[in-house]
Amino acid sequence: MNLMKINSGRNIVLMLVGVVMVAALIGASQGGVAPAKPKPKPKPAPAATASPFPWAEVLEQNPDPKVVTDADYLKRITETNLPWRVKDKKTGIEMLLVPPGKFVMGMSPGDTEAVAMEKYMAENLPKGKYSERPAHEVTITKAFYLGRTEVTQEQWMKVMGENPSKFQKNSNEQRDQVIAKYIEEGLTKQEAQEKAGAESPNQLLTAKNPVEQVSWDDCQKFCAKTGMKLPTEAQWEYACRAGVRKPRYGELDQIAWNNGNSGETTHPVAQKTPNALGFYDMIGNVWEWTNDWYEGDYYKSCADGVVDPTGPAQSELGARVLRGGGWSNDAFHCRASLRYGNAPGSQIGDVGCRFARTAD
Repeated sequence: MNLMKINSGRNIVLMLVGVVMVAALIGASQGGVAPAKPKPKPKPAPAATASPFPWAEVLEQNPDPKVVTDADYLKRITETNLPWRVKDKKTGIEMLLVPPGKFVMGMSPGDTEAVAMEKYMAENLPKGKYSERPAHEVTITKAFYLGRTEVTQEQWMKVMGENPSKFQKNSNEQRDQVIAKYIEEGLTKQEAQEKAGAESPNQLLTAKNPVEQVSWDDCQKFCAKTGMKLPTEAQWEYACRAGVRKPRYGELDQIAWNNGNSGETTHPVAQKTPNALGFYDMIGNVWEWTNDWYEGDYYKSCADGVVDPTGPAQSELGARVLRGGGWSNDAFHCRASLRYGNAPGSQIGDVGCRFARTAD
């Protein structure tokens, strides 16, 4: 083939390509549209973790090692293959998974406060038969979910439609205080109201504080509406200790609102240091109801170890178990093994609740 013809043909092709490109540019400059480069296909969004429970939204499937700081619990939570962090759809309560396992329940080794408590109760309320001994092994065979915090006023109102709390405050009260302050400084009432601005009426300033003045009976009504339940006394202590055999899972003032730092009131949940499972305010802020009947010497029947205990069949005092201590209590009462009982119908300003759910 003639080389000149080949070169000539190649030149013609190049000229045609050039003409097409020039025409495209001219068209674009005159309002036409230049051929667009093909856009890369968007990557599909990662699929959300499906919830194995109809009642829950999965927030995190795997435990966060920055939250679950106990390595053994971290491993056991992962081995369940259940979502670690979920939100109850009906109440908005965030819950964390507690895995099956064994722990020692009752008086911590060397806990002189527990011994002193026994002595005090024997002298002042002998019918209570109070004791945190003997310490005994408890086996929890099934994973369960527990509220990450105590139930707040906002969460209680969402379900029950009312707020029984002694410590509740709305924006109108705060605004009235601001107005009074401006009037004292020399402004007229109208000027003070204008300066204070329009506050949202009935905005609950204590919405994140734990609900209190709720009875054990009130908690049963909440459970009937939501499918939740109060934890057993053993489940509560298992989750509270989170692998710690000491009386507390940290320094008292760092983990708990108590009578030394509370200012005689409740405080918003989740402000103090959590335990090794990520639970807040297990000690302090408000006492928490558990499901069990209260018998002060119940642990005598548990000395050889028990599996999934649910407490005694009845209570001579007609009381249900309270745990954790509250804003009005000193260190004496703010301990992991401290047990207290009260009538199921009682409503007290330092008693609230935290709910559980079975992992099914």
